[in-house]
Amino acid sequence: MKNFIIKVGVGALISCSACAQQNYPDHPVRLIVGFAAGGSTDLVARIVANKMSALLGQSVVVENRAGAGGSIATDAVAKSKADGYTLLLGTSSHAINASLYKRLPYDSDDVVPVSVVASVPMVLAVNPSVKANTAKEFIDDIKKNPGKYTYGSAGKGSALHMAVELLANQEKLQVTHVPFRGASQAIQSVISGDIPFITDAVSTAAPMVQSGKLKAFAVTTATRSSVLPNVPTMKEAGFPSYETSIWNMVMVPKGTPAAVVEKLSATLLATVKDPDVQQRMQKIGVEPVLDSTPEKAAAFVKAETRRWAEVIKAGSIQQE
Repeated sequence: MKNFIIKVGVGALISCSACAQQNYPDHPVRLIVGFAAGGSTDLVARIVANKMSALLGQSVVVENRAGAGGSIATDAVAKSKADGYTLLLGTSSHAINASLYKRLPYDSDDVVPVSVVASVPMVLAVNPSVKANTAKEFIDDIKKNPGKYTYGSAGKGSALHMAVELLANQEKLQVTHVPFRGASQAIQSVISGDIPFITDAVSTAAPMVQSGKLKAFAVTTATRSSVLPNVPTMKEAGFPSYETSIWNMVMVPKGTPAAVVEKLSATLLATVKDPDVQQRMQKIGVEPVLDSTPEKAAAFVKAETRRWAEVIKAGSIQQE
């Protein structure tokens, strides 16, 4: 009789668990962002959350937990219950941090990919006083003057920093990194002429380029940016091996039920295919990713982690 009661109890628990997954979500979902409000990652999060709320029939609430290159937010999600109610909007920093930091409070596989939702092109831009008029002319000048040029970024290990490190690694450039507390400070320093160049997100740099405060040489993605259509890609500019972006990927704690992951994946795919979502993203220079799956996202983040590990090792970059 006792064994029968135990078996019935276990069966009931399994049945309740399956029922909960079938009814998912039955209360609000949190989408954790590792960066401050107002930046491109936060804007993408709010565009995505708004549409997801409509599709899921439950509020998807954006929560900002900035700091340590996104690792504070990642740690919070990694340690949360694996039930689909706490999501992470991961960025390129997730792949970078795996090698950048000597120690992290979580393992990289404590959060798992659901879907890449957006890609943010970056743009190689300079102060208008720079004499070069193309990316090729500019990089040739850097090669002729090793150590002369400095560049700004949003901080050590940021996507803006690593974009230049990738180029420096490929082209054997000697340039000096000047880290700032944020991208806005870095770009203002280029505009003022304190430092000559930056690789910044198109979403924030485009207005400065359009107003003539910056001179744009090339965007970093395989295709041109919708907000800077006259600016060539780095490949078009003569650098066929160079391509990078700031990507946004929804992730969940390891162990989240497969049925929940599948529902989130389908919801995210419907979200980025929505014409209004696409229009809102493209308006700020963000390109929606329309074909992601958990499997594709996992393979992508694995490749990105490997790539940035090589760049970090080559540049002897380390963060405590």
